[in-house]
Amino acid sequence: MDRTFSISVYTLGCRLNQVESEAVSSAFLNAGFTLAQRGSIPDIFVINTCTVTSKSEQKARRVIRKASSENPGSLVVVTGCYAQLNAPDIEKLGSNILVIGQAEKSRLLEFPAYIQETGAKCGAELKEYLQFRMGKTPMTTTKFDFLPDTFSFHTRASLKVQDGCNNFCAYCRIPFARGRSECMDFDRAVETAVAIEKNGYKELVLTGVNITAYESGGRRLRQLIETILERTSDIRIRLSSLGPYDDLDNFAFFISQKRICPHFHLSVQSGSDNVLKAMGRKYPAGRLKEITDILKGSGRDPFISGDVITGFPGESDQDFDDSYNLIRDCGFAMCHVFPYSPRPETRAYRMKNRVPERISRQRAERLIALADQLYLDYIARQKGRREQVIIEESVMLDGKKYYAGLSSNYLKVLIESPAVLANGTLCDVVLDAADGNVFGTLVQ
Repeated sequence: MDRTFSISVYTLGCRLNQVESEAVSSAFLNAGFTLAQRGSIPDIFVINTCTVTSKSEQKARRVIRKASSENPGSLVVVTGCYAQLNAPDIEKLGSNILVIGQAEKSRLLEFPAYIQETGAKCGAELKEYLQFRMGKTPMTTTKFDFLPDTFSFHTRASLKVQDGCNNFCAYCRIPFARGRSECMDFDRAVETAVAIEKNGYKELVLTGVNITAYESGGRRLRQLIETILERTSDIRIRLSSLGPYDDLDNFAFFISQKRICPHFHLSVQSGSDNVLKAMGRKYPAGRLKEITDILKGSGRDPFISGDVITGFPGESDQDFDDSYNLIRDCGFAMCHVFPYSPRPETRAYRMKNRVPERISRQRAERLIALADQLYLDYIARQKGRREQVIIEESVMLDGKKYYAGLSSNYLKVLIESPAVLANGTLCDVVLDAADGNVFGTLVQ
């Protein structure tokens, strides 16, 4: 490589995509590339896509088309789940677009070495050379090689320990894009977690499509967490989305460990037994109440959130009321609410008893309003609570500068400080809430 190339990484979708983008960025930076500054034109765009909803695909197409048309001299690399399932459609968006599907996403970790071998000067030459190089070279990286040395876009570290899914729920395209469930080797996962703490990170997010499916050598998620806690000393552990079908004893264990963040995101989808059965979900709605009762019974007042779909084919008014009442009775602090989005290849795509979009949106609006109130109720209970907050950025609010960070119970906390608080700093604060914001007073 006879000059320094710059790269820009744009990520859509889940935390898995985020950690994979971090690893791609780290691989390029380690090879001497630079991150493009805001407003500059990078030599290489990497766009990491999502296929969970039709809206996520629409956004991806807009981003891809804009990057390609406005920067014809750049190479636009499109990867991720949408790229895996709709490569021909994406390739039509621009001649400088190179599509790398989810199955070959780890190829991006090899790209810096490939590019250093060529004197290519522009996007077209890079595209041609990379296509040639990939055709000649077997892929040596795997989906569990996404291990960034440093995190360019986040102050908290993430570790992907699981990928793919075996459930094939009626509405979901992810198993088609990411394949069957696979897990990182147990010992490698533990050693990576230990190294992350040694590198100075204060929080580690264990992530996957469904981390409750983790299994390596007969050891499951609980054994992995127990070993990480034994081998580390201070780093706090946050768990990404959990399946409600996990053993109830495991939830009791999670909430009992002081270094596990009291923040639990559950893949709820519906509070109706009828809808859950139609979706192919393997638990009754009452299971969610059992889980939240265990988590709340700890006295830690955890932040509990969940994903909910409204308007799934066949969802009646009563089915929706069941979901609404369950979310209310469980006291979720936040809900990610999605009107049902028909996805090709899925069983639900062929279902005939569609709920009109207007009704699906109305139901979503009702649930969002409930979730907003539940969030306000939750933060009101935090007044006077002592928390540890990791600083992530500085922000302005009403003309004042604040340092914004994330508490262990997943609250964005605004802190005034005369001293500079560097990103990644762990601060002890006392919480207060006003006008929907959470403020923290530094503990001296």
